[in-house]
Amino acid sequence: MTPPESLLDMFSLEAIVAELEGQTKGAVLSEMVDAAVESGLLPRARKAQVLAALEAREERGSTGLGRGIAIPHAKIPGLRRHAGVVARSTAGVDYRAIDGERVHVLVMLISPESRPEDHLRALKWISGLARDQDFTSFIRQARTAQDILDVLHERAG
Repeated sequence: MTPPESLLDMFSLEAIVAELEGQTKGAVLSEMVDAAVESGLLPRARKAQVLAALEAREERGSTGLGRGIAIPHAKIPGLRRHAGVVARSTAGVDYRAIDGERVHVLVMLISPESRPEDHLRALKWISGLARDQDFTSFIRQARTAQDILDVLHERAG
């Protein structure tokens, strides 16, 4: 499944979390937002706003799709570009996924509120990857952040 033009660029090696430390939904969301900030994909000044938007989205319904994957996402006013983070938890996180299973692969999408069409295209692309059993399997088997980024690029082609 080919990504929308340039959306693959929203992921960088520095925004890949090869092994999450958090064990709760809130902890992993915070860890992933930290990765986006530390990688330069999100401005540090937006950290609290982004985390609050992700938590508010989760309150409306879990973004845990089942089969061990979640796609937390939010649209943020004034943001200039998309930010994506891929993270893995070997042990799994109780994410309240629709199938009740623990989540092992998370793909976070933060989008500018002013670009809702791009947000929907990116979500559609990521959802397609999430339905690809090989994608989630390969992410779970990856050993490093570079391996995870390579899987993302290989499966996106």
